[in-house]
Amino acid sequence: MFKKKEVVSVEQQEQLSKQKTAQQWIPVSDIRNNIVIKKNGKLVMMLRIQPLNLDLLSDRECNKKVEALVEGFNGQNESLQFFCIGRPVDLNNYLQRLQDKVKQENNFTRKMLLKGSIQHASKVASSGDITERRFYLIISKPMGKKAEEELSMRIEQLKMALFNAELHSDVCREDELIDVLSLFANPVQASVEQAELQYQIPTLLGGGI
Repeated sequence: MFKKKEVVSVEQQEQLSKQKTAQQWIPVSDIRNNIVIKKNGKLVMMLRIQPLNLDLLSDRECNKKVEALVEGFNGQNESLQFFCIGRPVDLNNYLQRLQDKVKQENNFTRKMLLKGSIQHASKVASSGDITERRFYLIISKPMGKKAEEELSMRIEQLKMALFNAELHSDVCREDELIDVLSLFANPVQASVEQAELQYQIPTLLGGGI
């Protein structure tokens, strides 16, 4: 008939207070429809720009891209922000593919080579020495009527301006927005479990040659 009142320990109360404090510290209230909703009433969208090595281009090609970018961004009346951040390279998918190949491979020599590649990639991933640079274009708009629609239209216009300059870009989806925000709270990549494996060629025994 009557439910017992749950007893909350002191440790659980401390954990709950820490969770509330962390939630209050993060300036984001929600993420939906590829839009970050901030607590100060602003909407934010991000455009991830794929990097391009200008050293591989001629002077004429570089000038062409610059002129295309100037023409594309010349009509922008509202503010925008370029953001660049480095993060450790994520090799989890690469390691998973190698492990799948090891399971399917029947040749002993190839299997040993694949296992050696897995061991090397695991060391690289766990060390965190190799990083990649990610480039983002950020735009924001105060929350209001048709604000989300106008923000989405503007991000598509910027994407088209980059496309005209032969630069590839993608609108950040909800999962990537969460990933970008997590870089501020926990920038260190979780280490891949490193197993010290030793592979040896079995000894061939013969009855005398």
